[in-house]
Amino acid sequence: MDKKELFKKYWFVGVIAIALLAFVGMYAADAYKNRDIVVNNKQIDGKYVAYTVDGEPVYADDFYASLFETSGLSQTVVAYERAIFAQAYETTEEMMTLASNSAASILSRYSQEYVEQSLKSMGYTNGIDDLKQYYIDSQKQELLVKEYILAHQDEYLADKQGTNGRVIYHILVKCDTTAITDEEGNITGYEANPTDEQKEKLTQIQDALKAEDASFEYIAYSYSEDGSSSNGGYLGMVNEENRGNYDATFAATALSLAEGEISEPIVSAYGYHIIKNAGSTAEKILDDYYYLSELESSYPTMAVKAIMAKGEELGFEIVDEDLKAQIASQLESEEN
Repeated sequence: MDKKELFKKYWFVGVIAIALLAFVGMYAADAYKNRDIVVNNKQIDGKYVAYTVDGEPVYADDFYASLFETSGLSQTVVAYERAIFAQAYETTEEMMTLASNSAASILSRYSQEYVEQSLKSMGYTNGIDDLKQYYIDSQKQELLVKEYILAHQDEYLADKQGTNGRVIYHILVKCDTTAITDEEGNITGYEANPTDEQKEKLTQIQDALKAEDASFEYIAYSYSEDGSSSNGGYLGMVNEENRGNYDATFAATALSLAEGEISEPIVSAYGYHIIKNAGSTAEKILDDYYYLSELESSYPTMAVKAIMAKGEELGFEIVDEDLKAQIASQLESEEN
């Protein structure tokens, strides 16, 4: 994949990078805001200290327990996962490029101290030097989870995809509309009544989409007047079962598009929409970052199961009984 294609695919990398790191580090940053935090590995009374807050020690055992309860992963589990990722997947040039871009984006927005603290809290003991590796591991975990879902589609994907399901993005240009009704007064569609400025904006969007290096998601982010613009116009899964949740013309258009196809402008009560079918096959659906994230949120134990299954496939074995119990407890608590 050349640099242009990489940019098109990962236009939102900065947003994702911030969300990933900030979310995991949030529990520590918010809990100890405006307080002096020092990370070290000294011992007090024979117990390792994870860090101190205003001179008061937070012991490693307590820290690991807190981390496990917060994110479902102890540092030991993270180390186990990283070993699996390293053996399961080769690090590609594309992975390295994306990791470098993500790392640069994070460091341009957060202090090095905060980033380093967050990395160490996730088991990356080399701190800032592990930032690129963190993003390489994140990409490998994504590959692993996708493979697992594809092997278990009936369990994780079939019901959610439904009939004729596809992941839909859109761009909205708001304008006044007039309802079109039949003889019985039923609304059959809408006619747009745009201002000259709204017409010009729609033309700008259409011209932008024709460009060779066009990214629908970035154009939606830049132009769309819908709340979904912050996610590149992402709306989620549209299928025959939920089409009633959308304007009839919008739903009919969305469900008629071939995979990857972008519609001509259509009109709803809100104005003009341009719609994209981002994926209607399982492989393409799972390529969508936002949908994959939703799926993982719907099945909290899925990623852990995927990693454990890959470890077993590769011949990995957890011999520590406490760690086994910890993972079993996490899976059980999330399933109940």
